[in-house]
Amino acid sequence: MGLSMMVCAGIHRHFVLYGLMEYLGRSFDRQFTADEVLQLLDRFYNIDMLKSDDEDMDILNHEEDFTLPQSFFDKEEP
Repeated sequence: MGLSMMVCAGIHRHFVLYGLMEYLGRSFDRQFTADEVLQLLDRFYNIDMLKSDDEDMDILNHEEDFTLPQSFFDKEEP
């Protein structure tokens, strides 16, 4: 998975983008905006080929009941 895919895809992309902004800022002793970082990534990666936010929303909106496995309850207590 390329660096741009980590930045622009998935639910954590904003945190990764912020981390890149901080890393570049410390490395080059100047501040970078999110747009500047994305422009740099666009030079090396095809960002348009990444999936859209709509696909993430399906995952985030999926609800499932949580239950512990039966083996958790079968253990003997000391």
